Amino acid sequence: MDRKKIFIYNFFCLFILYFSISAIFTCCYIFLEYLEVGAIIDHHANAAHQNQNIDVFTRTFYFSFITLFAVGYGDMIPLGLSKGVAIIQAFVGYIMPYAILLNYILFRPNFLNRK
Repeated sequence: MDRKKIFIYNFFCLFILYFSISAIFTCCYIFLEYLEVGAIIDHHANAAHQNQNIDVFTRTFYFSFITLFAVGYGDMIPLGLSKGVAIIQAFVGYIMPYAILLNYILFRPNFLNRK
């Protein structure tokens, strides 16, 4: 395969990996919210809006992506057991780029020298 196809393939795999991790953590947040042992609170929405099913999904999905990539903006906060899940997710998001980079350096040492 040429370099362009390898790049597209690797980019697609990376996208699927990050999306899958975010989706798994989203399901964890939704599960904790429905068990009423952990919630994600949006500071910019009223209580009636936050109790809608679609908002539970979009709020937890947004929080999951932001926590994985940037460790939050501060507009939403986790409560209860969601705090622990957020810590684990932030750790995964922090370690993931290094693990991917080390994968290419250690296990594919000639990857950077290809022409």
